Order: sequence, then C-alpha cells, then structure tokens
Amino acid sequence: MEREAGSCPVGGGSLEGVGMTGEEPLERSPLVPDSKRYWCYRCKAHNEFDHLTWRTYRANSDDTYEKMSCVRCQSSMFNPARTKPVMVGLLGLTLVALIVGIVLGGDFVAPSLLFAAFSGLIGFMMLYYMNLWWSWSRRQRSKSAEQLEQEGRQYIVLIEKEQK
Repeated sequence: MEREAGSCPVGGGSLEGVGMTGEEPLERSPLVPDSKRYWCYRCKAHNEFDHLTWRTYRANSDDTYEKMSCVRCQSSMFNPARTKPVMVGLLGLTLVALIVGIVLGGDFVAPSLLFAAFSGLIGFMMLYYMNLWWSWSRRQRSKSAEQLEQEGRQYIVLIEKEQK
C-alpha cells in the first residue's frame, strides 16, 4: 500500500496557513466551501488527507483502489464535483431499470429490479453525503467573509493542538 500525505489530483489536499502567526491572511480556509476540493463529512471541513492506494492481484485482473482518508478523523473524504455526476447517473439508471421492469414485465422484472436495487442503493448513499455537503455549504455561504476567516483560523489552531 502506498501512502501519500495531503496530495490531491484535483488540488486542495492540504491546509494552508498551518503554523501561522495570526496576522497573515488565510490563503485557503478549510471552512470555505469549494466543490472541487476533498471534503470530510465528519469534520465538516476541507482537511488534509492521506491518499491511500493499493492494488489487488487476482488470476483474471489486477485492480487499483484509492481512498482519501482524513488525517484528523480517518474517515473517507469525497470530492463533491466528482461525486455529483456519478450520483445523478446511478439514480437515472435506477429509474430506467424500474421503468423497464414495470413496463416490459415478464422475465425482465427480477433482473431489472435487482439492478435498480443495486444502483439505487449506491446512488442514494451518494445522495445522502451530497445532502450533507449541500447543507453545510449553504450554512457556510450565509456567513460573512470575516466570520469564515475567523472560524478558519480557530479551526486550524484546534487541529494544530490535536496533532501535538
């Protein structure tokens, strides 16, 4: 397993301003919503993360898996900009499979309902996490820039204390 701290293929994997004196402006606050950066649903912030990569070798294939793991709470992080199109596609496939199963009937009912259940389960799981992102993002955007800056500084100081 390969471990790469704070890297991100799309940018935004690290906290800027860590170790700051309090007078410098925050370049990128972890509490300002940015759908292109990885976000931790537990911490409700764009934290640093470990980019974990591992390969499995099987007789027929070798697969590569990736996980972005929050350094603060070790939960999986996700990128809202990348998750949304996959979620919409899976929920669309679920709807199509349900319609095909209902309209065509007969031998198509069981396979289409199984496919709808599988894609729907994953799609609705993604919808749950995207709803967490959307509600947090709305709350954060309702705050002033000064308030976000102050909360971002306090959050970074809290993380520094936890890491010591």
